[in-house]
Amino acid sequence: MKIYLLSFILSILTFHKGICQIFEDSQAPPSQKWHQIDTKEFKLIFPVEMKKKASTLASQITHYLKTNHKDLQVKPRKISLILQNTELRPNGFVQLAPRKSELYSSPTPEPDNQEWLSNLALHELRHVAQFDKLTGKLKAPFLEQLALAIYGLTLPSWYFEGDAVWAETFYSKGGRGRLPSFEMTLKANERTDKKYKFEKYLLGSYRDKIPSYYTIGYFMTNYLKQNVKENFEPELYQNINKNILMPYNFSRSLKKTTGFNNTSLFAHTMDDLNIKWKKEEHESPTLSYPIIEPTSSKNYQDWLLPKNNHDNSTLSILQTPEKTAEIVKIDNNYKIESLLKLGNQIVPNYDFRNNMIVWDEVKRDIRYTKRSYNVINLYHLETKKREQISFKSRYFYPILHPSKAEILTIEVDLSNQTAILLLDIKTKKILKRIPIASDIYLQQPSFNEEGSKIVAIAISNKGTNLVEIELESSQITFLQDWSNEQFERPQYINDHLFLFKAQYSGVDNLYQYNKLSKALTKLTNTTFGAFNPSYDANKKEILFNNYQYNGYKISKITFNDTDTVLKNPYSVKTISKNLKNKIDSITESVSDYNVNPYKGLSRTFNFHSLSLSNTNFESLDNFKPGIFWLSNNILNTTQFVLGYEYDTDIKKSIYSATLNYNKYFPKFTLKYENKGQIGTAKINSKSDSTINFDWREHDISGQISIPLAYYKSNYVYSLGFNFATSYLQRYNTSIKNLKNFDSKVLFPLTYQIYWNRNAMMSKMDITPRWGQNFSMTYRHLPFEDQEGNLFSIRSGFYIPGFISNHGFQIRFGYQKASGRYQYSNDIPTISGYGYYKYEKIKNTLLLNYRFPISYPDWAVGGITYIKRIKGGVFADYQNIHHQSDMSPKTFGLSVSADFNAFRYPLPNFEAALKLTYINDVTATQRVVPTVSLNYTY
Repeated sequence: MKIYLLSFILSILTFHKGICQIFEDSQAPPSQKWHQIDTKEFKLIFPVEMKKKASTLASQITHYLKTNHKDLQVKPRKISLILQNTELRPNGFVQLAPRKSELYSSPTPEPDNQEWLSNLALHELRHVAQFDKLTGKLKAPFLEQLALAIYGLTLPSWYFEGDAVWAETFYSKGGRGRLPSFEMTLKANERTDKKYKFEKYLLGSYRDKIPSYYTIGYFMTNYLKQNVKENFEPELYQNINKNILMPYNFSRSLKKTTGFNNTSLFAHTMDDLNIKWKKEEHESPTLSYPIIEPTSSKNYQDWLLPKNNHDNSTLSILQTPEKTAEIVKIDNNYKIESLLKLGNQIVPNYDFRNNMIVWDEVKRDIRYTKRSYNVINLYHLETKKREQISFKSRYFYPILHPSKAEILTIEVDLSNQTAILLLDIKTKKILKRIPIASDIYLQQPSFNEEGSKIVAIAISNKGTNLVEIELESSQITFLQDWSNEQFERPQYINDHLFLFKAQYSGVDNLYQYNKLSKALTKLTNTTFGAFNPSYDANKKEILFNNYQYNGYKISKITFNDTDTVLKNPYSVKTISKNLKNKIDSITESVSDYNVNPYKGLSRTFNFHSLSLSNTNFESLDNFKPGIFWLSNNILNTTQFVLGYEYDTDIKKSIYSATLNYNKYFPKFTLKYENKGQIGTAKINSKSDSTINFDWREHDISGQISIPLAYYKSNYVYSLGFNFATSYLQRYNTSIKNLKNFDSKVLFPLTYQIYWNRNAMMSKMDITPRWGQNFSMTYRHLPFEDQEGNLFSIRSGFYIPGFISNHGFQIRFGYQKASGRYQYSNDIPTISGYGYYKYEKIKNTLLLNYRFPISYPDWAVGGITYIKRIKGGVFADYQNIHHQSDMSPKTFGLSVSADFNAFRYPLPNFEAALKLTYINDVTATQRVVPTVSLNYTY
């Protein structure tokens, strides 16, 4: 039953970039002033800063809805779309329960081949069409979560995301399907005989470079379009709907429609791609470049953005699955020195000059997770001083001036307009601001030798271009015609020669452009891709990233001193992807729309679903059958739940109503429950006898919480305060005149404060390398005649283990209770608790050592895919203040496996077996085996 219920949470959110929690419930800051464009087909809700761009986007949305729904032969249903402009991390999603789409409007800092927001809308509205085609008849106010469950059960992730990537490519001039880097990881694996199974490409790996299921899904979808028929989807959905609840319905329906099931389609797609890649290699032979890699590893290693230092060493960002990202220094003997750990970066980025390193990091708002900042940091190599240059800023791509103590950066405001800023390093003040036209977005600037000009990437609705900007006069010169090239890391070789990465030849390579002669020269001819060039004028050489199946490696090429061009240059041959555009442009026409403030009661209540759970299936512990009516407003500020449950253990009904209000700095929760309870009373005339009785009770509770979190360097901090109280009234007691049985409990108060600091975890980490966590709770009864209080402290510490990705966990809890609370436990109990004689708990201590055993990447049919096997040993102590020796109360070992079920990327399951030995003479059982199944999103 639990496994079946998890179907409700599968594919709840369909993301353009990245993955978040299952039911997205974060908020934008309350200072946002929302406006709306309300049409028959959609409602576009946006902040006031995006008002100018909203009409253009609304015209695009109208076109995208018609195009995608016409493709699937379904009538569009009205949907709300929300533009979020305070979140800088690129993302977008569509969900049901409630039905909406959110588009994070800030352009992605990763260079693209077309404008960000329109491409994002095109992708996400393909998901809207998918929802409508498959479950369009299941609507609010009762059936959206059911529709969501059917969607998640039926459409595999590779298909719904692959189909959306196909739409974003086919119906635009750009799209990921046209980027060589999108297929690069898949191509490198296949062409170096790393031929992985379908499950591995779908579900990933800890050790190997695996593209996301977006990639394999796009190519499988495109294969069907080119080899079966272009518009096969309506027939596919028709076959799916005939047997909507049948297991493996999609694969059966795909077989009936196209002749392929999932695995045979994957095999034919890979065969087709390998034939294409082999042909390309034969027609355009590539060169092999020596690889510079200081250390070898079984796991992939990315040595990003290599740059030469004046002492003949090399700097690079090192990313591996074993460690979090860091900037390292590589000397002539390939000895590695870690210079600094990096925090979260949207795109790997740094600049190095004059013994200083500058880089940007993304910082989340301390309370509102839909607001983030991008700040500039500086590190002085000589003094090892680290400082933050900007705070609560939206600055990207900082670079150091060649001769002055200044930093140039790109600012992106809330309306997506960019500006060039010059900052003084000492005062941290803005020295100069150069506004850029509102329809142009700048990326990745680079200084010339004198620091008087920069070259950068420009992106607009016309496509992409390279620009040169005179800093004194603010004059902008476009270096080429507008196109849909994906440029990266442009920089000066001299005053008229520019170095950059592009994909003119169908593979990412390095190019040189002469602005005087307009000549374009291909500088590298790699097999899979060349990236991140760095020109060293003193050595006349270029360091760059040379992609291989096991990561981004470092290679270099040299210049000829006489003619300033690369030895053995290659002519430029443009190879277009075999894709046609169904439409040339949908961004030119702009209709007039009425813009009004978005306000009123419609913002507050939005009943959408009947559900079997009021917790969004975040936990299935103590599951009770019931039904709940859910209301979530689309800005995630108000949730209202009406519910009924039946407790099968005590055979009593529970009626409830819960209101969560999360708009402002504190979060407020108000809950009412009417529920049946049972208890046991002693019979006065018979001292050893008891009698059962039952009652019902009204329970009204309220809570105020202030959850705060932020990043600092490579650490995550969270802190907060919770306050709760309640009013309890019991009635209909089956036995009258019970002693010591209170009919009312008046407003017990609970206070909690917590503070946590944990190192960011790498992909392979099981626990944080370092961590300190503290929580204090106090409960008392100030409005009751009966006394009682409880004070507890919970703490947890993480320490690195003996080997990478091993870790110690130390957890200590202390509590002091009296009166009504004397038998309550507010701290974790030890393993095996309940298998020995009861003892009042004052404190507990856990010593735990956890470690990975293997990373098998085993696929067991279509049932399960095992990524990692872990082990652990532990010792538990109880009431250590009474112990005369250091022997633990219980100890044991555990083994667990991380896996995915039924080819679903989410949730991530953990199946665990724990054996606990009870070291107590009163133990009713010496060895206690425990089996558990957990899941995370």
